[in-house]
Amino acid sequence: MRNTASGTPAHVQNTLSASYTPGPWYEHSHRQIGPQAGIVCEVWSAIGWGDTAITEADANCRLIAAAPELHQALTAIMADYRSGLAAIRPSTMNQVVAALAKVEGGAA
Repeated sequence: MRNTASGTPAHVQNTLSASYTPGPWYEHSHRQIGPQAGIVCEVWSAIGWGDTAITEADANCRLIAAAPELHQALTAIMADYRSGLAAIRPSTMNQVVAALAKVEGGAA
């Protein structure tokens, strides 16, 4: 289905505006993540025990800290696609749209 005004697929229309704490985010102290002047979240390693739980918690911390940059990258991909600058497989586009909807509180 295409939007007649823009010619872009209907599922690729503008996403909701983000209202999260601006990035970049950093790990301040042990698994506390946020911008230079604050904490957005704290990551725990309570899922299981031992080295696996610690490794996963550390990886979760890095993923959360990268969230603003990941959002910015996905938004740029969408803008390029809407401008005809990018060819993206439908399955990949569905993943991008779903990820942005999850971040921005919308429906995919």
